[in-house]
Amino acid sequence: MSHRPALFLRHGLTVVGALVACSLLTDLTQAQTDKPQQRRLVLDIELKRQGPVQHGIERGEQSLSQRWQFSALMESNGSPVPYNPLDPDDARRQLADAQRQTAAVRGATPAAMPDVAAMQAQAQALQARCGQDSACLMREASALATAGMAGGAGSNRRPIDAATHARLKSYGEAAAACERQPAGRAREACQADARRRAGGGDDGPADPSLPTPYLVFNGMPVCELQLAGRIDERVKGSYNDTYAVVQTRETAVGQDSRRDDQWCPSLMAVLDTRNGRVWASLNLVPRAVMGLTTREESNRPGQRREGLIELRWWEASDWVAGRLLRLSASGQDQAVLPAGTGQAEVRMSWRFQPA
Repeated sequence: MSHRPALFLRHGLTVVGALVACSLLTDLTQAQTDKPQQRRLVLDIELKRQGPVQHGIERGEQSLSQRWQFSALMESNGSPVPYNPLDPDDARRQLADAQRQTAAVRGATPAAMPDVAAMQAQAQALQARCGQDSACLMREASALATAGMAGGAGSNRRPIDAATHARLKSYGEAAAACERQPAGRAREACQADARRRAGGGDDGPADPSLPTPYLVFNGMPVCELQLAGRIDERVKGSYNDTYAVVQTRETAVGQDSRRDDQWCPSLMAVLDTRNGRVWASLNLVPRAVMGLTTREESNRPGQRREGLIELRWWEASDWVAGRLLRLSASGQDQAVLPAGTGQAEVRMSWRFQPA
């Protein structure tokens, strides 16, 4: 059972509780704040494809083998955030939460401004009572929040008046008495009763819509971005000319590796601290290698071109894109996909570990 009242869990702190909790938990929050983290994301994706291809009126059979490797240093400030910019489901949840909050605000009447000096005095008193006991601090902050709410929407009195002060004092004494009981159900029942008498209500199950912490990683300005790739593609095809069927043969062969930090600012990864799942976004990073392409047609001069050759994932494109949103600290996966009358085999391995 949680030590925080359901009202605190479901609705968050009021202005009163938020300011008091800020005063109460400053030292604790600073102590628990994670330090900046650096992790290196490493990917290795390989595709082998045997199957038909078509470009306009030309049809052919392709044999393709290609590989793309990626490595970059990424950094997070270490502060968890309640949203995941790379998860479409999270965006929908955030929108639903915002709509619920907007509906709640429309039905509420603004409350009078709280007495900040009184709040600070209460915060100092509770800090002295709890010290660095985080559970105690959260309970005290929750009680202050619910007491502030007890003034009611549209109330003209300040949230902390004489009656509220007396109730807070009574709650503090009751909570202190509970702390002297042995840990277990008896103490929890005592704490729940103290909260009820303070107006906080019973504990309830955790709300599954509450935000959970994510760590957002971005490419460092100099992220040591290393790219490597190779391709060996061969296509035999044909098309109907005015007088005959023209046979064609195309090749694309290339291999290179390079460091290119200009793409570092576009990199992003999100780590779910609950289960270690990682979402990665590399959409702007080029997937190409330097190489040579040739084309031959029956009874016609051949063509040659040196330059960048784009790596395409064909039927595996959706699989690769989806897998980049379902990574972990390390792992590998593969799939065999239909490619017309042939098939495409794709393999991916990855690491997202401290640098």
